[in-house]
Amino acid sequence: MRLFIIPFAVLFGVFTRTELLLADTYPVAITDDRQQLVTLTHRPESVAAISVFAADVMQALGSQASGLSTLNHQRTRFLGDTVAHVTDLGEVHETNMEVLTQLKPDLIVGIRTYTEPHAAKFEQIAPFLAYDLIDYADSDRAILGMTTALGKAEEGAQLNRDFAARMAELGNKAPGGLRSVLLWYWDDVPFAFYDHHLAVHIMRELQVNNAFGASELAPSLKNPFAAPISMEKLLQLDPDVILAFKGDSGPFAQHPVWQRLTAVKQQRVYRVADHYVMPHGPIARDMVLRELAHLFYPATFAAPSDIPVAARARPAAFSSD
Repeated sequence: MRLFIIPFAVLFGVFTRTELLLADTYPVAITDDRQQLVTLTHRPESVAAISVFAADVMQALGSQASGLSTLNHQRTRFLGDTVAHVTDLGEVHETNMEVLTQLKPDLIVGIRTYTEPHAAKFEQIAPFLAYDLIDYADSDRAILGMTTALGKAEEGAQLNRDFAARMAELGNKAPGGLRSVLLWYWDDVPFAFYDHHLAVHIMRELQVNNAFGASELAPSLKNPFAAPISMEKLLQLDPDVILAFKGDSGPFAQHPVWQRLTAVKQQRVYRVADHYVMPHGPIARDMVLRELAHLFYPATFAAPSDIPVAARARPAAFSSD
């Protein structure tokens, strides 16, 4: 009889180096953010990414996801051409189960909010890991959990250490003294992100104050991580820099308030790509960190040259239509 040895650290998320090495042997068990214990009997060769996070982790490890969901029916931009021919699994909140079944992955990884109602269907296809992917702790935990599932726990731990060190380094060099907001537009309705979302956490580590502030529900509740904001409220906050993501390719709707904002007058409103709203993978969060450092302090930090052109922040365009 073969014994299934599940290290205590894998179950509870606390890892020493020895335990990480143990976790690189199979079978291995990982507890995801549903508090569901997921056991893998062998190293996954094919991974389905229900959200860009899993594809990000795979690429950081020198591999590639076999299937990837879209956001607003568009492929992610920050991973570049490497995902151009990966199987399309449909919208992140509406997985095409027929395509996923045909793909026959060894592992499925997704965002808990979008996937938990359909967990039983996913589990019929392959072992399934679901993560919250909202704050910084979620990012570290999910990276370590997924890399453990892939038999590369030590690489995952190193990715987390490297990011923490880089964020501290850039934060120590940041001049500070700025206020900003991060917006996500849904049908021309802006939502502002609270302090605990990872992208805003990175902003704050760079000595930039989030003008929208903290949620009254955090940290006891991580959701919602953003809330609708009126243009009048945005004018009241009047941040120095505005970062905005919009899923479709059209410009932002013009509004009389825009021209009264300090960030607009100083030409510091930037349209950003999807990795700002889903920054939890090792590649995404590092790109966000380095690009934000430049956007906030261009005299101190050079623009990153390795971000795909389509994913780089650019001055926001407005339309009167």
